[in-house]
Amino acid sequence: MQTTTPRAARMLRPASIASFLTVLAVVSSEAGAADAAFSDGTAESGLVATHATAGFVQMQYAGGGAIGDFNNDGWQDVFFISGGSGNKPDRLFLNNGDGTFTDRAAEWGLTAIHKGKSACVGDFDNDGWLDLYVTSAGPVGQNAAPGHHKLYRNQGGTGFVNVAASAGVAFADPTADSAWTATFGDYDLDGDLDLFVGGFAGTPSNTEHRLFRNNGDGTFTNVTTTVGLFAGVGPVAALSARFVDVDDDLYPELLVGGDFKATGSYVGSRYFKNDRDGTFTDMTNGNGTGHEENGMGQTILDVDNDQRLDWYVTSIYWPDVNWTGNKLYRNLGAHAFVETSAMANVFDGGYGWGTVGVDVDHDGFEDLAETSGDASPGSPFYATPARLWINDGDGTFTERAAASGFIHSLKGRSLLRVDVDNDGDQDILIFRYAGALTLLRNDLVHDATTSWVRVFLDTAGRAGLAPNGFGAKVYVTAGGVTRMRAIDGGVSFLGTSELSAHVGLGDATVIDEILVRWPDGTTTSRTNVAINQTLTIAPDVACAADLDGDGAVGPTDLGALLGAWGSGGNADLDANGTVDPSDLAILLGAWGDC
Repeated sequence: MQTTTPRAARMLRPASIASFLTVLAVVSSEAGAADAAFSDGTAESGLVATHATAGFVQMQYAGGGAIGDFNNDGWQDVFFISGGSGNKPDRLFLNNGDGTFTDRAAEWGLTAIHKGKSACVGDFDNDGWLDLYVTSAGPVGQNAAPGHHKLYRNQGGTGFVNVAASAGVAFADPTADSAWTATFGDYDLDGDLDLFVGGFAGTPSNTEHRLFRNNGDGTFTNVTTTVGLFAGVGPVAALSARFVDVDDDLYPELLVGGDFKATGSYVGSRYFKNDRDGTFTDMTNGNGTGHEENGMGQTILDVDNDQRLDWYVTSIYWPDVNWTGNKLYRNLGAHAFVETSAMANVFDGGYGWGTVGVDVDHDGFEDLAETSGDASPGSPFYATPARLWINDGDGTFTERAAASGFIHSLKGRSLLRVDVDNDGDQDILIFRYAGALTLLRNDLVHDATTSWVRVFLDTAGRAGLAPNGFGAKVYVTAGGVTRMRAIDGGVSFLGTSELSAHVGLGDATVIDEILVRWPDGTTTSRTNVAINQTLTIAPDVACAADLDGDGAVGPTDLGALLGAWGSGGNADLDANGTVDPSDLAILLGAWGDC
């Protein structure tokens, strides 16, 4: 087991924008890949569902869902928020194991008819099954009301039960229906998933935001004030959020996409640095972020393969009113960023909402997909198309939605990535306000120039690590280039994508190394890995006989065992209730190694 910073994290660290453009130009010229290609696969997949909702503030923002393998069969499933109108409950589409889906919501206990807004995925109770948190404006037919959020606990892959009330997370703001976004993350690195809920109410304030710390017993405690979130910060209209380690110190920052800065009533998006002592500090003013007038969706990606996470926030591009559109914050290190959306050509997404960073053409560079659209037929943004920006590998992007068959318009909201058919490329799901769910199937030609790897993480065997590898980073080295992906479970806008690290590898024929850096600082390495496969990596488990944790079994371990003779504890290597000769035999058998 390694405990040092992975060498992957020290490679390709250009000192300036000019230098990394040079590096990228060289790398991109060496990698070839087929053109991106998509088609509408909604009907044949069975993902047929329509959203409709009414009766709460800014209801035209709604339309979301989440991705997760809820029955642990190795195929990704889809949770769809129906919105409640027409007495329709939410939908749970379980994958049939072939890229088609069947709605099993009723069988799984998802029968509540409510005005759902957003969803996030995470195993909050560490039992090995993905749970769901859903923000809600309450029952249909009643005035919008607080206290109706859902925490659906997974019952071993057979159903869900709502435990929000007993867990203490049914409410965010107790005075208003205000929550719009929610995300899981282990901010204190204690091995369980905490929960942030954010939003906005009719009157600008920060009373609607909550950070719930996981107590490890199925309940949460509101620690928002204790940790210093939003202290001294003007009102934030939070529409998207994610916990992710931006500065490589293992502790995740909280990134919040914030709307209505253009109105002057709110302060916009926020970058909260994790202080590593259980508190956060707002670093937005002065660190190069927070410039968008209408922050809505967000994603993190490594635009330039320098193994620093960049931050992309969607907004509205409307020159007539001086709204400047999306922002791409290039990470310079030490919590400093430079805004490069104009240089990169990704500023004009129309009326931007959900977005993901994903390598759709497998050339080794992450692309950007974004959905767009206003809800009002008279708006200039009513029928604006979705965008697909292909990364040119030199710090710029080319918009190729129409050319790639990436066709969607009219009131798009959440946009998520998922490999529905386990063929290695990432498909896109677009959720719409007052409209139908759309699956844009990735039809990439799989040949010698489009190799890939898809990695899931399994932390069930190691105490102290958050489930599914939340907070980990995956470094994939092939052909002399290291590419990094983060597993963070973050919400783009109203929804969560699949919890994988997906990496396009261009014309690589073998993966030299996959290195996972876990949130406790240890690493796991796999070398000489075959391309074109989905694999699950678990952390190395410490040798039980290494009682002092120094990596080998020696005299100090023998001393510890003899000191515990006749008792139990961690020296009871065979778990028979006492330390005796059988434990001594195990220790001596491991002498000098683990």
